[in-house]
Amino acid sequence: MTETDNRLARSMTANVRLILTTVLIAGGAFVCIAIARFAFVANGSNGFPLDDAWIHLQFAKNLHDFGSFSYYKNSMVTSGSTSPLYTILLSAGFFFTSNEMILSYVLGIFFSLAGAVYFIKILDIDYPGDLATAAGATIIFLLEPRLLWSALSGMETSMFIALLLAAFFYYKKRMRIALGVTGGLLLWTRPEALLFMILLGLDSVYHAFIVEPRNKKEKKNVPPREKSLDWAKLPAAIFIIFAGGYLGFNMALSGSIFPNTYAAKIKYYANGGADYPSQVFHYFTDNHLFLISLLAAIGIIVFVATVARKGRTGLFIPVLFAAEMFLVYWKNLPYLYQEGRYLMPVIPFFLLVAVHGLDSLISFFRRSASAFFTSGRVLLVQGIVFVILCVQVGSAGWKKRVEYADYCKYISDRQVKTARWLHDNLPEDAVVATHDVGAIAYYSGRKIVDMVGLISPEMISRIGNLDALIAFMNAKKVTHLALLRNWFEADNVERIFTTDPDAPEIMEVFRYDPKSIHFVGRDVGEILESGRYYRSIGDLRAAGSYFAQAVRRDPRSSTAHALLGEVFLQSDNDNARNEFDLSLRLNPSNFEAVMGMAQVRVKNRQPSEAAKLLEGYIAAYPARAPAYRLLADIYSATPADSGKASAYRKLADEIEGGGVR
Repeated sequence: MTETDNRLARSMTANVRLILTTVLIAGGAFVCIAIARFAFVANGSNGFPLDDAWIHLQFAKNLHDFGSFSYYKNSMVTSGSTSPLYTILLSAGFFFTSNEMILSYVLGIFFSLAGAVYFIKILDIDYPGDLATAAGATIIFLLEPRLLWSALSGMETSMFIALLLAAFFYYKKRMRIALGVTGGLLLWTRPEALLFMILLGLDSVYHAFIVEPRNKKEKKNVPPREKSLDWAKLPAAIFIIFAGGYLGFNMALSGSIFPNTYAAKIKYYANGGADYPSQVFHYFTDNHLFLISLLAAIGIIVFVATVARKGRTGLFIPVLFAAEMFLVYWKNLPYLYQEGRYLMPVIPFFLLVAVHGLDSLISFFRRSASAFFTSGRVLLVQGIVFVILCVQVGSAGWKKRVEYADYCKYISDRQVKTARWLHDNLPEDAVVATHDVGAIAYYSGRKIVDMVGLISPEMISRIGNLDALIAFMNAKKVTHLALLRNWFEADNVERIFTTDPDAPEIMEVFRYDPKSIHFVGRDVGEILESGRYYRSIGDLRAAGSYFAQAVRRDPRSSTAHALLGEVFLQSDNDNARNEFDLSLRLNPSNFEAVMGMAQVRVKNRQPSEAAKLLEGYIAAYPARAPAYRLLADIYSATPADSGKASAYRKLADEIEGGGVR
C-alpha cells in the first residue's frame, strides 16, 4: 500500500469516527431531552431531583445581580458553593436567560455530551481503529441511568466528569498546557480533583521509574513512555497556579481552604455508614451493571497481575481512582444518598475497566483457540456482548425517567412549594432558618439562616448541639423556621404552614419564638414517626405505646402530649383531657391539642365550651379548615344554629387545601 493509500485510509477512518461521534452525541442529547420532557409532562413543571441545585443558582443569581459571591443579595458572602466554577458559569448564563431550569439543563446536558466525546477519544487511544468498542462503550456511557440523572440534576456532577475525562485524555496525549489548565479547572469544580491529580503523578512515577527500568534491564523492545518527569513540570506549575487561586478564594470568603459544604457535610454525617462497603458493592454490581461488573472484575485482576510483574498498564488511574474515591468517602462521608452522586464520577472509569476486561477476555480466547476465533468471529462476539450490554443499560436508563420525575415532584412538593408560600406570605424582612437552603432561598427571596453550616461556616462547630443551634438562630434574629420534620422537629411554637401531611417527609413553617422554641431530639423524633405510622394504619395500641414512650423521654414536647391525647380520645376521655391540657400549656397554638380538647368537651356534653374554644382559636388562626368543620358539626346538632353550621361549612370549603388543613 502506498503512502497515498495510507493517508486515504486514515482520512476515511477519521471521517467515520467523526460521523459516529456526531450520531452518538445527537442520540445522547435526544435521550436527555426526552427524559426532561417526560418529567415536565408528568409533573406539570420542570424540576430538579435534589434541593442542592438551587444553592448553585442562588449564588449565581447574586453574583450576576450584585457582583457578589453571596447568598442573600450582596450580603452573606461565603464559599458555600462546592463548585465555584459551575456557579460562575451559571452566573454567566443569566446574561442569556432568566430561566434557571433551562440554564441548568443546557449546562448539564452539554457537559454530559462533552464527557462522552472525551470518553470516545480515550477509547481511541487505548483501542485505535476499533470503532465497535468505541461505539458500544460510548452508548453505555450515554445511557447509564445515573449519568443521565446527573446530566439533569442541576448539579456540577456532569461537568466534573467531563473535566476528569478531559484531564485523563490530555495526560495520555502528553498535552502539557491543556492538562495543566484542565486540572486547574477540575479543582475549581470539585475538591476531589486533588485525588485525581495525585494519581496522575503516581502513574507517571510508576511508568518512569518502575516499568521503564525493568524493560531496559530485560532488554524488552518496548518504546519508552518517558525517560523522566521533565514533561510534567509545566502542567504541574499551571495546576499549582490554579490551586493557589482556589485556596485563596476559599480562605478569603470563609477562612478555610475548602468550601463550607465540605466541612459541614463531613461533620453532619460523621456517624454511621457501617454498611457503606456493601452499599457501594451493590451500587456497582446490581441490575444493569451486573455483567459490566463481571467484566470490570476481570479488568481489575488483569491490572493487579500486570502491576505485580511491573508491567505497563493503562488501568492504573481508572482502578486506583475508584479505590481512592471509595476510601475517602468511606472515611468522611459514608452515605450513598441522592443516587450516590458523589461516586458518579467513578462510573466512566469503571466502564473503562470493564472494556479492558472484555478485551482481555477476548484476547485470552483468541490465544487459546485461535483456529476458532477468527477476526470475523471475534468481531461478532464483541458485537453481541455490546448489544446485550447496551440493551440492558438503555432499558434501565429509560425506566429511570419515571424515578427521575418522581424525585423532581418530591422536591417540588416540599421545598419549592414551601419557598413559594414563604414568598407570598412572609414580610420581606423575615429571616428564615432552614436546613434545606436551596429552593427556599432561591424562590422565597427572604434572608436564610443555614442550620447545618453549608453557607454558614460559623454553624459547623455547633452541628448536633440543639442549644447552640438556638443561640445561633437568636444571634441571627431568626423570625421563622422552615423544616423537614424528620430532620428537625420544632415544638412549642406556632406552625403556620405544612405540606401534605399524608405524604412522607413533611415540610413545616413555624413562627420562631426564642422563649418557647423546643427541638425534639432525633431519637424522640424517630419514636414519634413510628407512632404516626402505626396510627396511619389504624393500630392505635402500638401508636399509643410509642407516643407514651415519647412523652416519657421528652415531657417538654407539646406534640408528644397532643399525639398521645389523640389516642386516649378514642377510649379514655380523662387521660385525653390531661394530655391535651399539658400540650396547650407548652404551646397554646398547638392545633391538634386544640382540636382534641374541643372533642373532649363535646364528648363531655359541653358543646358550647367546645365551640367557644374553637371560635377563639380561629379568630387568631383563621386558615384552619378542620376547625371550621368541627364547629359546623357542633352547631348542626342544634336546629336553631343550622345557619352557623352552614356558614362554617362554607368557610371550610373555601380554605380547604391551602396551607395548614
